[in-house]
Amino acid sequence: MTTQEADRPVVKAELVCKDFGALKVLKGITLEVQKGQVLVLVGPSGSGKSTFLRCINHLETISAGRLYVDGQLVGYRERGGKLHEMKPADVARQRRDVGMVFQHFNLFPHLTVLENCCLAPIWVQKRPRREAEAEAMKYLERVRIADQAH
Repeated sequence: MTTQEADRPVVKAELVCKDFGALKVLKGITLEVQKGQVLVLVGPSGSGKSTFLRCINHLETISAGRLYVDGQLVGYRERGGKLHEMKPADVARQRRDVGMVFQHFNLFPHLTVLENCCLAPIWVQKRPRREAEAEAMKYLERVRIADQAH
């Protein structure tokens, strides 16, 4: 990893706006999140927290601005100073390495916590089950719920 890559923010938002018709939900958000940094979004219901997170993963398109994850423009390619939305398959490839937990997380009730945690690494990233389970257990231990894995 070069020094430039090490200094690059993991998430970077530049004047990000999101409108739903006349309703302006995100009004020019600019921020950077460095690797290892913890950022908390706090605000009342309806203030745009979930919308912003959905934009980071291009589950919502932005109305203006630019969003980058690990130095890559999210959901768009830039040509001639203009943004062009990427094809769904290309967006899906970008999403493979971005994880998020939704407000209504909707775990599969017929699976254990561990099995729920392993679904994406096994099915999306095509990782071996043992490797996915070992990593999942590491994270469950980190958040102190390894005892609930099974």
